[in-house]
Amino acid sequence: MNNNLSIFGLGVIGSLTVATATANTALDLTPMLQDRFEKNCAVRDGYDLHDKNQEIQSILKKYIIKEEFEEQQAYATTVFTLKNTTYRGLVVKKIEFAWGRSHTLSEILYFDLFTPSAKQQFHKIGWNKKQIVADAGLVITKQGKLTTVQCYWPEKNTAE
Repeated sequence: MNNNLSIFGLGVIGSLTVATATANTALDLTPMLQDRFEKNCAVRDGYDLHDKNQEIQSILKKYIIKEEFEEQQAYATTVFTLKNTTYRGLVVKKIEFAWGRSHTLSEILYFDLFTPSAKQQFHKIGWNKKQIVADAGLVITKQGKLTTVQCYWPEKNTAE
């Protein structure tokens, strides 16, 4: 009987370990966003958030801590604060989707580069600052403790 209890106990501990590991699994945004951030910001017309082929919205839901929407005269933006999310192994704290009234779309990744090795790894990424589409671009800036990478591109002509 003690043997059966021991086996049962090991089974319960094993199940808890698997559940904990699953809950703490990081979301890697690299496969979904690498073509946009490292090659061509305008690779897709719309946001990756709403791209039905990528289904990033349903995947992202599990990793959102907080969602903020802001609308101003010049733009509208949605910012998702994230947990357990990475890009090329680096911690991504937030992702932002913005639409400018000048018909410009942008996606912004907020990186937490808290260690020298994270900073070094960040600088090894092949961010494409020379975009092939007119009015598209990639900008890297420091905002407080976070480093942002903004990819922006023109919205398709709405008069078509």
